Amino acid sequence: MQEIEEEGSDWDSRDSGNADRARQNRPSVYGKRYGVAMSNAETVRQRWKMRRRLSDLKVKLCDVTLILAVSGLILAMLDVEFTATRVLEDYVNIEDLSFILRITAIVTTIALLFFLLFYHFIDTKIQLVETGTSNWRVGITSERVLNTLLEVAICGICPIPETGFVAWPQLSAIAEKTRQYVNIPISVLLTLPMFLRFFIVCRYMVLHSSQHQDTATRTIASLNHIAVDFRFVLKSEMYERPLFVLSIASLLFWCVVSWMLTQCERYAYPSISGFQHFADYLWFEIITFFSIGYGDVQVSTYCGRGLAMLTAIVGTLFSSTLIALISRKLILTTCEKRVNHIIAENNITNEHKNAAACVLQNTWRTVLRSRDYDKTNTRRNQQRLAKSQRMLLCSVLTFRKTRWKLRMQMEDEDDYFTARRAFNETEDRLQKVRQRQSQLDGKISTLFENVEALTQAVMARKCYLRQ
Repeated sequence: MQEIEEEGSDWDSRDSGNADRARQNRPSVYGKRYGVAMSNAETVRQRWKMRRRLSDLKVKLCDVTLILAVSGLILAMLDVEFTATRVLEDYVNIEDLSFILRITAIVTTIALLFFLLFYHFIDTKIQLVETGTSNWRVGITSERVLNTLLEVAICGICPIPETGFVAWPQLSAIAEKTRQYVNIPISVLLTLPMFLRFFIVCRYMVLHSSQHQDTATRTIASLNHIAVDFRFVLKSEMYERPLFVLSIASLLFWCVVSWMLTQCERYAYPSISGFQHFADYLWFEIITFFSIGYGDVQVSTYCGRGLAMLTAIVGTLFSSTLIALISRKLILTTCEKRVNHIIAENNITNEHKNAAACVLQNTWRTVLRSRDYDKTNTRRNQQRLAKSQRMLLCSVLTFRKTRWKLRMQMEDEDDYFTARRAFNETEDRLQKVRQRQSQLDGKISTLFENVEALTQAVMARKCYLRQ
């Protein structure tokens, strides 16, 4: 019976060993938590290839979405301009041309929405590959869903055929004109929010920036818990090329808001041409941007006033940023501060030495003049003595001033010089301690040699006496 139980236990151990061996040979799909167990180099290589392929596809999708967004915006702008100015009325039917442009803009918008959703799908897939999980719930968070819905809502705005007009109140200092209303096409009001598609330009800047394309930079940033996003890329570009970035952003902002102001205000004054409107409101943008405001060009609609307020706010932010950048450029670096500090300290030290020498020189002269005056009490010797005494007093005052300047210069020195001076003083003290220690060691060794010699002499004397 005992043998049977032992055989049964042997079979159980064999079955458990086979099960463990089979479990080890089975390819591991899931590791701890969300990570895939990278048991060998082949798994790591596959994940790296997959991430690289998805990243390249993500960049291409960003390029496609940018092209579609800009194309739809340009088509909507052409539709607004052709409908308002009617410059091609002699060649084509404006209504048919407007219909074709709007339908094309709708088609590009639908394609944009499709590629935008596909872009976020690829972005989620990249996150799943990075975290090493196949559960899509890990990549889809509430923040990602809200951002995607917001982008879809922004990119889904476009002019629709046969939308009609809306009554727009005209504002003026005259009460009679304030009660007037201007009919503005709804397509114009739908075209203005399409400029919000420029957020894709920011994404394009991030994906094509040197910080994002360089693997070493992204690795260092991730190790320091820094995300390579638009904020980081913009701050890096502002640090490297501040004037270039501010100039390009200002010009783009002026042109875009000037065109938007033209569309808001041109229907209130139909007798003025569109180019004159654009030129006037470009001038209005520049003087409002820099908080000047001559008052020669005014806005007559709520839309125009809102854009003017936006221009004033953005102009204030740009101006403060420009002042901060200029002040940063004017600040001396640490090395430049050290050079100036050393030069100033040397000059004050030389002045202090010269003042001390002048005090000694004038003291000696005063002593000589006083001896001459004691020998011969004449008016000339008295004047010379008084002159030498005045010079001695002036040299003493100069010496005190230079000593005070030197003391203030020593107090104003930066931490580097303070630490350097403390290190030098400590090194000097340690050098003195080492010298005294070496002298003491020499004396102790000499004393030890003398004691040894005396001991040997005493021992030799005792041996001699015994003999």
